[in-house]
Amino acid sequence: MRPVLVLPGLLALLVSAACSPGPGSAPRHGAITHPSQCLDPDLARGWTDIDNVTLLVDAGVRKYRVRLAEPCFALGTSPELRFIGDSISNRVCGHLGEYVVSDGQRCRIDRVERLDDDAYARALAGDEADDGPGD
Repeated sequence: MRPVLVLPGLLALLVSAACSPGPGSAPRHGAITHPSQCLDPDLARGWTDIDNVTLLVDAGVRKYRVRLAEPCFALGTSPELRFIGDSISNRVCGHLGEYVVSDGQRCRIDRVERLDDDAYARALAGDEADDGPGD
């Protein structure tokens, strides 16, 4: 009976090792690490499409860069934009199941980065070489 008890413990250890972050998986620069930093779509007061996969969102005090998983060609053609975030708060953090909807096209969000005012201004100007620290 003892070998049977060892198998579940070994499986739990393997699953834990597979799910834990590796040594090189520190949060990306500017990446959102806490839900309170996520984009609240109700606070978004303006947005700029940089290209077919990048949006800059002005949410008042907070600014964000939203990167899409694939090109969203409706971004530059529609005057309206809607975010679909998590099912409880509708906040957008860059998690699976989050979307931007523009002119009926649903575009999957890959990641959301918080930007400080200087990085936001540089991104608006087209200079993304050094984004600076996020707030």
